[in-house]
Amino acid sequence: MRNLKRALSLAMASIMVLGMMVVGAGAVSYDDFSDKDKIVNDDAVSMLVELNVINGKDDGSFDPEGIVTRAEMAKMICVVLNGGKDPSLGNVSNYTYTDTVGHWAAAYIEYCTTLGIVAGDGTGKFNPSNTVTGAEAAKMLLVALGFKSEIEGFTGANWAVNVNVRANQKGLFDELSINPSEGLTRDNAAQMVWNALDAGVVSYDYTLITDGSSITSSPTLIDNESKTLLTDKFKVAKLEGVIVANENATSTGTAVEKEDVTVLLLTSDDADSKQDEGDTITLKTATAANLLGKSVTMFAKDWKNGAYQTVLGNPVVSSDNMIATISESSDADDVKDALKDAGIKEVSKAVLVQNFIRATDKDDKELTISGMADVAKLTGNGIEVTVISNDNDNKADFVIVTKMIAGKVSAYNAKGNDGDGYITVSALTDIAKADQIAGAEFADVKGSEDLAKDDIVLYYRVGDTFYAEKADSVNVTVTSTKGSDTIKDGKNTYKASALSSKYDDDNNTVLTTAVEPDDEVTLYLDNFGYVVYTDAVTAADEYMFITGSDASVKPGFESLTIKGVLSDGTEVTASVNKLDSKKLSSAFDGKTESAAEAMVNNKIVTYTKTGEKYNITVKDDTKITQIQKNKANLGGATANSKTIFVIGDKNDNYKVYTGISNVPNVTNKDAKLYCYAKSGVAKFVVALSATTSDGDTNGIYILGKTASAKKDGDDTIYVVEAYVNDEYVAELELDGYTKGETITRGYYKDVSTSGGNTVDFSKLDPKKVDAGSAVTDFGDGIINNGKGALTYDKDTTVIIVDGTKHIEGGDIDEIVYVKGDTNASSKVVLVEGTGSDEGHADYVFIIR
Repeated sequence: MRNLKRALSLAMASIMVLGMMVVGAGAVSYDDFSDKDKIVNDDAVSMLVELNVINGKDDGSFDPEGIVTRAEMAKMICVVLNGGKDPSLGNVSNYTYTDTVGHWAAAYIEYCTTLGIVAGDGTGKFNPSNTVTGAEAAKMLLVALGFKSEIEGFTGANWAVNVNVRANQKGLFDELSINPSEGLTRDNAAQMVWNALDAGVVSYDYTLITDGSSITSSPTLIDNESKTLLTDKFKVAKLEGVIVANENATSTGTAVEKEDVTVLLLTSDDADSKQDEGDTITLKTATAANLLGKSVTMFAKDWKNGAYQTVLGNPVVSSDNMIATISESSDADDVKDALKDAGIKEVSKAVLVQNFIRATDKDDKELTISGMADVAKLTGNGIEVTVISNDNDNKADFVIVTKMIAGKVSAYNAKGNDGDGYITVSALTDIAKADQIAGAEFADVKGSEDLAKDDIVLYYRVGDTFYAEKADSVNVTVTSTKGSDTIKDGKNTYKASALSSKYDDDNNTVLTTAVEPDDEVTLYLDNFGYVVYTDAVTAADEYMFITGSDASVKPGFESLTIKGVLSDGTEVTASVNKLDSKKLSSAFDGKTESAAEAMVNNKIVTYTKTGEKYNITVKDDTKITQIQKNKANLGGATANSKTIFVIGDKNDNYKVYTGISNVPNVTNKDAKLYCYAKSGVAKFVVALSATTSDGDTNGIYILGKTASAKKDGDDTIYVVEAYVNDEYVAELELDGYTKGETITRGYYKDVSTSGGNTVDFSKLDPKKVDAGSAVTDFGDGIINNGKGALTYDKDTTVIIVDGTKHIEGGDIDEIVYVKGDTNASSKVVLVEGTGSDEGHADYVFIIR
């Protein structure tokens, strides 16, 4: 393969003297480069550093965007021609160029000049500090490959055109997007040099021609693709083959190779090892498990004792590989379609590898694939089936199946086993004993240091070693389920993984029985996003106040229907599944219907849900005597900023407040108060038939002139959009309203809903409505609309109303004031505060 693909991960070196490109003494890792993330041609850069051809800067960077000089390019080519070593050239005594006298690169420039690789500008100068263009660098490299400038036309007016033609033919510009007339960056120079190293060298065959009076020669170019600068100067063998075994996987047996050993099945002859196509050779290097069965190119040297002792870089994956990956349950037609997309038409006789070792039957006979149906049987949600054709012939050579095991860490002790640590993982499906992690030492479970007790994990075994990783997870609210294996979280769909058959702590074998709609759960996923396990999300208690119930105590037909108010103010009517953790048959044993209903009526409960049914637990009632804003003492319990208050008015309209500083005063003594407290701290408080006053401004701004009819059981109610104080209410019920009555838009002062969403329509007196007036003074903290000046500040709430529409947000600076022009000034309603806030604008409604 001529070009290095994007698969290398190699060590790198670094030293620069006066900005030179070429390595000197001392080498560091590629990861040590401070700007490695900016290197585009990272594979070429890494290989050339490993070959000792280029390096980095003194400051620890590689400077990939820096431009190479002509002197740097000359030295780099000298090092290439000397097999990665800085040549010993001595001192220059006779300078070819006037501007290289005393220059650090003078000897390199003279050497390249002698070989015809570089030349001056025709004025006696070399211009060593000038940037080297892509065409100039290509010309130097082409001559280094054996091209002769005088034969190829690399001199004269059209030299650059002739160079670029040859450079393209030899692949020097491969992987590059450059203008050859512009300066060459260090990054792109590395790619061009690598392309040259992997290109075949050339020579010329001369034919003598005579016309009777003179003899001339005619050159014929000889292109030797089998001999490259890499093989000739660096003694590096280019190996093409298929990886059939390494320390992580094998297709040749049931035991993987030793550490740092890779076995390559050659697809072309190798001169250095004298091994032929079809032979296997050993390389002293580690390679990844996912390279098994793939055609690759590797670079190695030092053949000794039946193995290559030194391998440069990582394998380069061949473009000849056709690869199809299936990770979901599929039938034979699905498999055929997936393989067709990858260009694979046949699978018969393909080698079968399962969990990184060659698959065998019970008699240890090695298994192969006979057809698409065989492949389909291997598939499943979360099971990775990779089909590889590695020689571009449309026929599968390998079918590699990776089936992880899902489990839960049931024991974890970092200090057990005399300090070696031990771990036990309870599998979420039935597995062979050899695949069980039971009290295994940490050393035998790779990745164990990143795990903890109760983690959900995915793992597999190769030989006696396990490889484990923590499963990814996502928190969802289940909106629906389908069949036995599908759940939805809004638009997101999750399916059951074939890696598990126990989807929760109750060992439910069906995913959709482990969760229910409205459940908040954590889903643990395999590497392809399928669910291996579910766990309920830990949440605060959910409270409900039960306002009424209907019970049946008939043996075998027990039922309980409740009406209640949730902690967000929502009213529900629902069936009960369990009461105080008991089935209804047990909870109602020996009770009358009235006694059963009395168990829950006017009680605070906590609840969970099973489908649409509720599991409720009745909480003890703590007697309280008062609810007053900012007064923590409730006369029997103490409220705080987290106490939830549900306030219902005499029309059974409910409003929720969180925190004692936000709840209004309950002013009527006949209000019914209920409280659940824990350790004296009120958690959930309910007030029924309550009249409230929050001690601040009270008022309603009606947005619409027309009420909307709405059914409430058999009754018809009428609602409008409004603001209650500063809170938008989409449906404010008009109690006592009759269809056709006039509604006047505007602000009604001192009209309250008593904490609910219902207002007495008779209180909306059109003679008292404030429809707004134009601003007559505004600025410096004062606002006036002709009805008296008020102060405003950051505590003033600004609400914008546009005709009958509700608009989110508002700012005091949106007020327009034109002195003396009420038509151009904003129309506003100013709501004055009370008590200590008298004279201050609590609310400003800007009317558009």
